[in-house]
Amino acid sequence: MAETPRFRVILRMEIQSGTQDEFERTWWEVGSAIARQPANRGQTLTRATEGDTPVYYVITDWTDESAFRTFEVSEAHVEHRRRLGKYRTSGEMTTTQTVFDIPPSPGPGAVPGPRAVPATPAVGGDRTPLAFIGLGNMGGGMAHALLGSGRDLTVYNRTAAKARVLVDAGATAAESPAAAAAGHSVVLLSLSDEAAVDDVLFGQIVPVLAPGSIVVDTSTVSPAYARTAAIRLADAGLRRVEACVVGNPIQAREGKLRVYTSGAEQDVAEVAGILDTIGSEVLHLGAPGAATTLKLIFNLLLGAQVASLSEAVAYGVRTGLDRDQLLSAIAGSGFSSIVMRFRAELMRKGSYEPAFFRSALMEKDLRLAIDDATGAGVELPVLDTVRAGFAAVVAAGDGDKDASVLIEHTTAASSHGAAS
Repeated sequence: MAETPRFRVILRMEIQSGTQDEFERTWWEVGSAIARQPANRGQTLTRATEGDTPVYYVITDWTDESAFRTFEVSEAHVEHRRRLGKYRTSGEMTTTQTVFDIPPSPGPGAVPGPRAVPATPAVGGDRTPLAFIGLGNMGGGMAHALLGSGRDLTVYNRTAAKARVLVDAGATAAESPAAAAAGHSVVLLSLSDEAAVDDVLFGQIVPVLAPGSIVVDTSTVSPAYARTAAIRLADAGLRRVEACVVGNPIQAREGKLRVYTSGAEQDVAEVAGILDTIGSEVLHLGAPGAATTLKLIFNLLLGAQVASLSEAVAYGVRTGLDRDQLLSAIAGSGFSSIVMRFRAELMRKGSYEPAFFRSALMEKDLRLAIDDATGAGVELPVLDTVRAGFAAVVAAGDGDKDASVLIEHTTAASSHGAAS
């Protein structure tokens, strides 16, 4: 009987400049641990020259695909990914089977062995066609990253114009969410709120998906809704991967988001290639709702920083300090952060459109987090005040502007208070 062809995994990794030595030492430790797996048949780490970015290729052979897939969802592999993830900026994985294996210096007239049947890609594998629904700032950026990685992508957005640039780049436009999802085993969502998810996912997409299909939902909803959505999809014979993303639209387009996942580890592993394409860091947190909780916590901190910066500047300006100098001084101080520096520059320029993160979404996320915390018995009075500030921005008609516009409302209110 002919020997089963080896299953090969090829991983291309772009590494942060200056971390090559540390990365290589860490890979050696990880690779040595993988080599102890009974089904592993060898590994190679290769440096490549591709422009100014350090690029490595890891080639790993296994006895068969089943053995690799079992290892892929193990706790050991999750830990390996975590250790190497801090050095990576992007990358992609390809799976294949050895067709010919010709040893060096074959004798005269040597004939290659029999051709093996190529491996069938798993759901979510690098050749699996994808549907992406919801092309706002973040969704559009993620769709660009996937399309740029060579994915076959069908897209839909309520405002069709937002899909045009993707279609020009090779994506296929669909006339409805159902038309986009039909025939796909993996569908990605990036929708604005729970009402949109309910309408689009459960009202239009679920009826056209085949059993076993995976929905990768990057929408920010409440933890309770995330848990309920996972149950509803499971009842329909479908799977949900909660994939909460942290970053901005530029990072989304470059595939450099931080991605936090919840759901069954096996389901997350099946779409690992997709997650690695949109994110420079992917971390699995456990049961449904966990990733959403962390995402809301991040947005609580974001909202608090924007609000505190706005109030501090309003105070400084009211006492006679130059606004631009004050913003620059704060941004360059040890009291700042990456978020505060970024928002301070938007405030200094008065650049609120197009929004990086709309004020209306900020208010929505703060409200979801505060409601969930209250349900858990935790009161957030400071952050509830922040939420009220963003609610006032939305009520004033600036909900579509970047959350940084809060400073204009805060300084205007302080001037009005002084005048009265």
